[in-house]
Amino acid sequence: GPPKGAMLTHGNVTWMARAVIHDNPIHRSDEVLSFLPLCHIFERLFSVFAHITHGYVVNFVEKPDTVTDNMVEVSPTVGYAVPRIWEKYASATTIRMSDATWFKRLVFSLALSVGKKRADRIMNFQPLPVYLRLMFGLAHFAVLRKLKKRMGLDRIRIAYSGAAPIAPDVLHYFQSIGVNLVEGYGQTEGTGVTCISKADRVKFGKVGPPLHGAEVRIAEDGEILVKSPGVFKGYYKNDAATRETLQDGWLYSGDVGELDEDGYLRITDRKKDIIVTAGGKNITPQYIENKLKASPYINDAVVIGDRRKYLTALIMIDEDNVIKYAQDHKIQFATYKDLTLDEDIRKLIQAEVDQVNTQVARVENVRKFAILPKKLYEEDGEVTPTMKVKRKYVHKAFEDLIEGMYSRASAG
Repeated sequence: GPPKGAMLTHGNVTWMARAVIHDNPIHRSDEVLSFLPLCHIFERLFSVFAHITHGYVVNFVEKPDTVTDNMVEVSPTVGYAVPRIWEKYASATTIRMSDATWFKRLVFSLALSVGKKRADRIMNFQPLPVYLRLMFGLAHFAVLRKLKKRMGLDRIRIAYSGAAPIAPDVLHYFQSIGVNLVEGYGQTEGTGVTCISKADRVKFGKVGPPLHGAEVRIAEDGEILVKSPGVFKGYYKNDAATRETLQDGWLYSGDVGELDEDGYLRITDRKKDIIVTAGGKNITPQYIENKLKASPYINDAVVIGDRRKYLTALIMIDEDNVIKYAQDHKIQFATYKDLTLDEDIRKLIQAEVDQVNTQVARVENVRKFAILPKKLYEEDGEVTPTMKVKRKYVHKAFEDLIEGMYSRASAG
């Protein structure tokens, strides 16, 4: 719908600039790389609010196309990006290793397996045995440090993923290679951050405990409620929307989640996005979509199935990785649309969907999918500045594709 202006006070901003670094300190000697839209609260927090307060160095990219090159040039000590960027880095490594010699693939696989064992223990708050410390040190020296240097992540002390949910497998991957990536959660109405993990206490699939000075509770219907000095003043000239979102000092986030025994928050989905199938089953599409997006060949996915007999998905392919696959397998194409219509590419995506289906309950299986025949652009109002797909737009623009997956002819 139409954008609502969230009124953030000077008090909101100055409190957040200090609270966000309470558990993960940032120093004057630190450097960050600014490349997200400056109109977004996530970028504004690191390149303006916290920067003015703590005085570290902010480097600006030359242009959006040079982000990866500039990352290597600057090699920031504190990183932050939306999930799609982290997913892209992870998938690029996977694809690059598939072209490597058998010896390099073997060595990387061994180093990654050691890293995964280390990450498993770290993310379950278990101590690291001496032998595992030594093995990871060797793996890091021989393999992982070179990989991180090639990505420009070799100096990273801590990195944040925010603005949208990240696939837990991607979070786990970065912890495995020694990049201390943690997930945060929040919204503009809360000045950007509500929960964030400490650098040495990261949980698989959790966004961390509330910020120091913030309070989170779960309503009876599962909605996440927030109270903190960062909660906004209200929506600009929109009293009705303000009354709906701010009640008795609590911010009604519109997200659904749960708190575990350690006070860590897990986001289930957006309240308005939860699917109720024709059989009355409640499905959280975000969980399935994140698993699909973990594939190096899938850029994004929208799961559909509200009041339907089964789930389907609209798939946006990862252009770079799919083009490479097509070239490696001598698949002829002239345009992006040609790729999306090719039967071999469809089989490739089908295999990725099948893999996800083995990891979820039967009722959560994606029975059919359609590959979108065009790329989605922010300029066309199809995605947000932080690369989240606008569901309402996709449902309307590709209505024929959706109905085709539920027609009698395709239901057999």
